[in-house]
Amino acid sequence: MASSEPAGAKPIIVILTLDKSEFFHDLYEAFVRLLETKAELRQANTPEEARAAFNSHPKPAAILAADESLTVSTRIPLVHDALSYVRSGGVLIFMALFPGFTRPPDVKSLFSRLDLPWRSGSYHRSTFKLNSEMTRFEKSALAESYSQKALNLANVAYDDAVYLPTDDWEDESSVSGPTDRIETPVAFAKVGEGKVGYVGDVNNEEGTTPVILGMCGL
Repeated sequence: MASSEPAGAKPIIVILTLDKSEFFHDLYEAFVRLLETKAELRQANTPEEARAAFNSHPKPAAILAADESLTVSTRIPLVHDALSYVRSGGVLIFMALFPGFTRPPDVKSLFSRLDLPWRSGSYHRSTFKLNSEMTRFEKSALAESYSQKALNLANVAYDDAVYLPTDDWEDESSVSGPTDRIETPVAFAKVGEGKVGYVGDVNNEEGTTPVILGMCGL
């Protein structure tokens, strides 16, 4: 889909944190500063601001759902707005505090409303390798492999898995190992004309930053 932004303008990126804005900015200060050098960064810290972001014109290049905001039952109308935004060409990425603060049943319910079969998988630290079959975004800047402690997703199509367990998979954290070899800590899937991303890293690892930037098209 062609961009409606003026030539030379920075892409608009919105950080959506309705519940843990201060906590997010404390933990991800360096990431936010980096993002500000590459994009016009906006905040959505209230339901009204989130609704405006999902329905704004021009459409944001990406919206980063950085906490569990969209899993709250009273905010289902916002999820409908999110789906419309994605289907019409938007990019919605669940990241940062989302995997650490979202209950497994809510993960399944939210992604179901976004037309995806994804559900919570295992939670552990391991070294994951880049999936060569994933072509959803430019991955030349991504690490070939890196260790991360993450809430993995199950029921992810192979081509939508950005990273996968290595062939000699080893649990480096003794939390709980994967029950499905297709489990992935990072996913990116096409939904309508847009895409939905998931980054399960809970520790803001160095290798995760280029993943998020790549999903944003930066």
